[in-house]
Amino acid sequence: MFEKKIDSTKSDFSPALEQMTELDEYDAYLSLSQAISNDDLEGLKDSLDQLRNADAWTYAFEKSLQKACSCGKLGIVKELLRELMRPYHMSNERLKVTLSSALDIAAGNGNSEIVKELYDYYTEQHVHLGRYELVTPLLRASEAGHRDTIHYLYDNNKPPFDVLKANQGYWGIYLLLDVIFYGFLDIAVAIVDEFPPLAVTKHPGQSSSPLKILATKPEFFRSHCDLGFWGRLIYSCVDFDFPADSETSKPNLFQRIKKIEELKERHSQAHKLLQKMCKAVQVMFKDESWKATVHEALLEAVENGNEEFFTEIIKHNPRLLWISEANSRRNLFQLAVKFRKEKIFNLIYGLDDRKVKLLRSCDQNNNNILHIVAYLSPRPDHLSKISGSALKMQRAIQWYGEVRSLVSELEVIQKNNEGKTPRQVFEESHEPLRKQGEEWMKYTATACSFVAALIATVTFQAIFTVPGGTDETSGKPLLLRDLHFTAFIMSDALAFFTSCTSVLIFLSILTARYSFDDFIVSLPRKMILGLAILFFSIASMLVAFITALSSSMRQRPSLVVPMKPLASLPGLLFLMLQYPLLKEMISSTYGKGLFHRNKKSWFLVPKETQVHHVASSSEGSQNH
Repeated sequence: MFEKKIDSTKSDFSPALEQMTELDEYDAYLSLSQAISNDDLEGLKDSLDQLRNADAWTYAFEKSLQKACSCGKLGIVKELLRELMRPYHMSNERLKVTLSSALDIAAGNGNSEIVKELYDYYTEQHVHLGRYELVTPLLRASEAGHRDTIHYLYDNNKPPFDVLKANQGYWGIYLLLDVIFYGFLDIAVAIVDEFPPLAVTKHPGQSSSPLKILATKPEFFRSHCDLGFWGRLIYSCVDFDFPADSETSKPNLFQRIKKIEELKERHSQAHKLLQKMCKAVQVMFKDESWKATVHEALLEAVENGNEEFFTEIIKHNPRLLWISEANSRRNLFQLAVKFRKEKIFNLIYGLDDRKVKLLRSCDQNNNNILHIVAYLSPRPDHLSKISGSALKMQRAIQWYGEVRSLVSELEVIQKNNEGKTPRQVFEESHEPLRKQGEEWMKYTATACSFVAALIATVTFQAIFTVPGGTDETSGKPLLLRDLHFTAFIMSDALAFFTSCTSVLIFLSILTARYSFDDFIVSLPRKMILGLAILFFSIASMLVAFITALSSSMRQRPSLVVPMKPLASLPGLLFLMLQYPLLKEMISSTYGKGLFHRNKKSWFLVPKETQVHHVASSSEGSQNH
């Protein structure tokens, strides 16, 4: 009876014991996850100890390692790798899959320290990585743009290039697209060194090519970087390395120089990569199937204003000068005008008489290059950096005038398929912008004239309110011989006359006719004069205030001293707020301009290389 009773008890409570075991393991999983989140090493060990069988431990370890890599817990990763030495061992295949998954996660998150730790474990435990397992983490890191991780994976664990070349170079092109897009050009150069055709290949499964991506990155090259005078000077002398502690000793100077040094290095790498691509293009261009990829990249370079890319590709393949866009049949310089890329358009001055044919050609709608510049640019960023609608209108007229100076009278009166001359197209398409420019000029002139009129009123009244009073018998000012009083009279009179002058100038702006040609010089010149004279009027008024105060308080000069910097504040504030606009207007109206007619010859090829226009998909003649 007793033994049977014990057996009965075991039979009745065994499901409950099994349920308790499952609950304990669930609690262990939960505490394990919390320990990883809190970076608790002791809690991690205790949670792993509670797991009762090898399968549960293996499952928990695998999930824990992946979570630790996702959260970037380096200490937890190290501890988990040490836990692999415990009695519950994984099979080699399971271990390989677990570590490979963790490595992909760490590489995708850009955690170089965890990636290095996992690779060290691979090396110490002699775990053999397959070819794709070496490439996949690199692709994960490149897709997310993690520079340090990419450099570690590439420099210390060279990817098998047979994998990058497989499937028509799919993975190699994938990697090249990423590293060029993010600017890791040293790796791009190394890949192209190993297999040059990848640089100019467009895989059917991908929407772009490395050549096209580089064409869309003009900021990688020197001509697109405006450093200013001192920046250019440093750029030309920055071929040396700095000590490690230089940035901490003089951060403002050395950090600036270090940035320019890195910029110059990137320009050098981009030029080196471009040269290698151009050589690959020369070899591959003999095959008709590669031409569309090269044409597409060159057209992209024109649209993005990539001058270096454009010139190098044309120098290595002169026939490409004559290609045209497939849909519109516009040549390269017509597209440069369409997208308002002055760096590309300026290259036409470096051509010989071949530029005549390029300028005279027409697109499929019989638009010549003057018609094309007469339309509004389809790129919104063209005018986004220009202040005010009036200056935007001025920029449009400058483009039209420059192209007009290069064509003959025949192109000026030529009509397109819509029966319109270039001038008619320009006035029709730019009429909304002209109205916006007119409104902007009138609004600005009205606001400024109100300020100028207010100053004129105040200074006119102040001249009859003599500081210090007058003599009751003679009526002469008591401070007639005081130098401060003399300065007050002169500054007040100057403020009055300059404010009246600025009012008249702004009045002329309000009554102007606002034709298209007035936006070139006439209207901007009036606005420049009005703003400059208004500033002098404000400055003179403030000087008059200080001198009048000094005359009245000559017995207590200490009270006047604190007022002087306060009096200069409005003038400085006006200068700071209006100077950017004034500077831009002066530069746009009287500066060196966008176009450089003294462009040196860059296209030194024999004339025998002239061919008919080539469409972006196939060659064909174009006669207009």
